[in-house]
Amino acid sequence: MAVAVTPPVSVAGVMNESQARVAAAKILKGDPYGNSFEQISKNIDEVHFISGGNICGARVTKPVWQFQIVVPKSRNPSGDHEIRGSLVIDGRTGKMVCAKLPFLD
Repeated sequence: MAVAVTPPVSVAGVMNESQARVAAAKILKGDPYGNSFEQISKNIDEVHFISGGNICGARVTKPVWQFQIVVPKSRNPSGDHEIRGSLVIDGRTGKMVCAKLPFLD
C-alpha cells in the first residue's frame, strides 16, 4: 500500500505537481494519450505524491509521483475501448519508475 502525502513546500530537489505533470506529459506524449500537454492533461484523472509504502511491487525509497490515467473510449484514437492505468515517475528526475499502461512497459 502506498502512502500519498502532500509534499512539503520546499523539499530540495523534489518536483512540485506542475513540474511532475510536465514530466509525465513528456513520457505519455503520443497516441493514445495525446499529442499536446492539453490533450494529455485531459487524460490525467488523479495525481498523488508518494513518499512511503509500496508501489510497483517494491518499497518506496525515494519520493515519486503517481498519475492515474484514464483515456475514455471517445478520446482513444482506436476508439474501441477505454484505457485505464497508472504511471509512476521519480519525484526528482521525472524519469519513469513503472507504468501499468499500454505502450509504456
